[in-house]
Amino acid sequence: MNKFKKFLSGWHDKRIVYTLITTGCASILGGLSTSLWLTSIIHLANEKLNANIPIPGAEVDYISMAVGTLVGLILINKGLKLRMSNLTTKKRIIQIQHSSIEGVNFTNTRDDLGEYEVIPLNINQYQELKEVNQFNLQMAWKKQEHMVDNLRAHINEGLSEIAYMGLAHIPFQFLLGYQISDKTDIKFYEWNRTEKIWMRLSEKERSFSKLLLIKDESKQDADSVEEVVVKVGITTEVLDSQLEGHGLETLNSYYLKLESPEMDAINSTKQLNAYKKQFRELLSELHNKYQNLKKVHIFISAQPSLTYSFGSSISARMDSNKEFWIYNYIGSSTVKYPWALKISQKIENGDIKIHN
Repeated sequence: MNKFKKFLSGWHDKRIVYTLITTGCASILGGLSTSLWLTSIIHLANEKLNANIPIPGAEVDYISMAVGTLVGLILINKGLKLRMSNLTTKKRIIQIQHSSIEGVNFTNTRDDLGEYEVIPLNINQYQELKEVNQFNLQMAWKKQEHMVDNLRAHINEGLSEIAYMGLAHIPFQFLLGYQISDKTDIKFYEWNRTEKIWMRLSEKERSFSKLLLIKDESKQDADSVEEVVVKVGITTEVLDSQLEGHGLETLNSYYLKLESPEMDAINSTKQLNAYKKQFRELLSELHNKYQNLKKVHIFISAQPSLTYSFGSSISARMDSNKEFWIYNYIGSSTVKYPWALKISQKIENGDIKIHN
């Protein structure tokens, strides 16, 4: 459908240019007095063909000729300017289309992107993640890594805006944010389930609740801590009972959450950035508090834009000595978080954990 709209748009512009130029030419020809151009033709015929055609004696209407010529030149000028503006390169926007579930449609957006040349960058991991096993997770990671390399080429050019539209598994959303980091500004779109349309997070000032931070530091002394648990509950609660099966019960834990988690809680970029800042501040606190910290186990229930943003907040400088494991929730599974990724820029430096 988008291709059809694009075709019609181009066709419409060309028709306008064609109409302006042809109407301008017609106006100029119409403005020229019939006697003027007919006299010239008869003179030429008599001279070249030795003919003796009588010349009409009607007077030339110079006012009509001047008006017709002026109007014609104006129309032709408008047509040529419009044509040149259409030939000017449009702004480019790279549209990251990240999905791992079936039937995701990225064509319906509330924004009018007519002023942009939209370049889709599709990361479709549905086939790889239909059945979760070590090989399929590796293939999904490699596919994402390849597309990130393509995206970096666009970012390095510095000529394109970037938009993110995601309906993918949380570990891969977080990983993508980490892979791209904060190298460029991102326009975030969220899927509106009611209207079945992608809606960009608002730039307007909107009120929102600050995240609560609930700490449980009773299980380990600071000097002995090598691993901690970080939970994030934005859309739903993340319960301790859901973490069973990974042997994390003896670790200190930190829970960033809304007082009352809800679906579609994130609705503005200011809110997104505020929550990202809180998450980064928590990681910095853990870094300073636990000198021997080696692993951070992260469990997230949040919208794609926030999951991506949390991933982009991981610092290559401050966090390089730690492993970040991001877990995936499956409600029908006995172990509610049955697999996880240890994030890394390249798959060979990362790791995958699957609960058997």
